[in-house]
Amino acid sequence: MKNIRFTSILLLMSLGMFAQNTLTYRNNSLAAGDSSAYREIQFVEPGNDGPNQIWDFSKVQYSGKSLPSVLQPASNLKTAGVSEYNVLLKDNGYDYFMNSNVNMLEERGYVNTEKKMTLNYSDPVIKMKYPFSYGDQFTDPFTGVAFFNGDYRIDFSGTNTVTADAYGTLIMPDMVIKNVLRVKSVKKGLQINKCGTTEINIVKYFWYAPGFRYPVMNIGIVENRYSGGAPEITKTAYTNTTQHNDGNTTAGATTPGSQVETSDVSVIVFPNPFREKLTYNYFLRKQLPVSIDVYDMSGKYSVRLVKNQIQTEGLHTGELDALTHVLAPGVYYIRFTFDKQVVVNKIVKI
Repeated sequence: MKNIRFTSILLLMSLGMFAQNTLTYRNNSLAAGDSSAYREIQFVEPGNDGPNQIWDFSKVQYSGKSLPSVLQPASNLKTAGVSEYNVLLKDNGYDYFMNSNVNMLEERGYVNTEKKMTLNYSDPVIKMKYPFSYGDQFTDPFTGVAFFNGDYRIDFSGTNTVTADAYGTLIMPDMVIKNVLRVKSVKKGLQINKCGTTEINIVKYFWYAPGFRYPVMNIGIVENRYSGGAPEITKTAYTNTTQHNDGNTTAGATTPGSQVETSDVSVIVFPNPFREKLTYNYFLRKQLPVSIDVYDMSGKYSVRLVKNQIQTEGLHTGELDALTHVLAPGVYYIRFTFDKQVVVNKIVKI
């Protein structure tokens, strides 16, 4: 009876298998009427690509600056000579003319009144295709013409490559967000004008989380090289975790609260199922005593990996070696005890 009772508790506490986020038109397309305020943070390196990443941005500092972003329906389909757009994105002084449909998101041009600049794409740049999951990639060529002060012409062309290059857990100063999909875009272009040429390389990273329509974080690196000279590099980083959720997520999709943790710990185990070795990562927001144990389906103790060890704030990692601990194929539970908080994951040895 004791073993049955313990197994029932474990089942109630076990976390679901890692769910990979997929971008869809319904959940992640631009929605006219939305507005956001992106908070600027100090620049941080974007981290590694690949599966089961932990991006630890818990120490980033906010600059105090905020950039508003507003989406409006297209009121005039011939604005600035751009046709076939249906959403106007007002962001950081620019009006971007966007075409959003069930298959893709296109940028068809933009206007910056203060800088007296207009840009029209004869071949628009595709920003996103739907659906989009980890490992998906596309490259899209683009061409267009820009004008400065109404008459100074700049011809440009290039390619935009978009890749869903990673997924994992995003650790922010005030929350931990799981099942995050990172999308990387690389826009390479050449501008030609009467004074010379400019090579442009724009690399951006976007972190998308279940239940959030827009990226919860983005990092950008812009490199301009004028007529073969030394590059001029600009780096930026922003977060957007307070965005409004309009309820248009599909059935079964998560809400922001269900994937966001504000507790003192966050745990990931992978791969799962595993053959030889299981890796576990956990993040502590403060110093805590830690114990890690493995039990079989009946609740019988199998392996003690860590016993009441005081560990410091930060990211910790370890491995469960099935050969060393003589684990037969089957279902087990790995139990993490962080002071008085317990997290249990179901794991499968194959």
